[in-house]
Amino acid sequence: MEADSSPKVTDENLPASFPERPKLSSNDICYRIMPTMGSISYGYFSVYIMDNAWFRSVFDRNDFVIANCFWFNAHIGFGLYLFGSRHLRLAPVNRRIIYSVFGASLLNFGSVLFWGTCKSLVPHRLRAVFGVLSGFLLLYIGKEYVGYVDEKVRGSDAPQYVI
Repeated sequence: MEADSSPKVTDENLPASFPERPKLSSNDICYRIMPTMGSISYGYFSVYIMDNAWFRSVFDRNDFVIANCFWFNAHIGFGLYLFGSRHLRLAPVNRRIIYSVFGASLLNFGSVLFWGTCKSLVPHRLRAVFGVLSGFLLLYIGKEYVGYVDEKVRGSDAPQYVI
């Protein structure tokens, strides 16, 4: 029998330094973490559109590449959020993909159009703040809308899609 070299805890009442956390499932990663990361990327991308000079000063020569990575991540996050929504769960997978890509593209391209229009109307020193606040307002409205549609779907107890 081999001797175990790990220290033994004798008092079970001592608080753990690092409490055990439940393991992340693929659903958690795809439908909670990735949409959250997409939302954060969307906020950064709004700054790129509204105040390109500030964005360039932070990210230097790679600003265009980094901004497009943020935008791509926003597309992925929104698409996965829509793909995992309750109202699309019973649709065939190919339709879920089409609807998710369409919804994510509509939000992202519509936002760019909105910010491009507002950029000339907002004072320069407030552009980045306006971009972030309006972006998160649009996200909030979109989340409320999807939640409202999800509530109206019959069979709302449909199983969540598992990868």
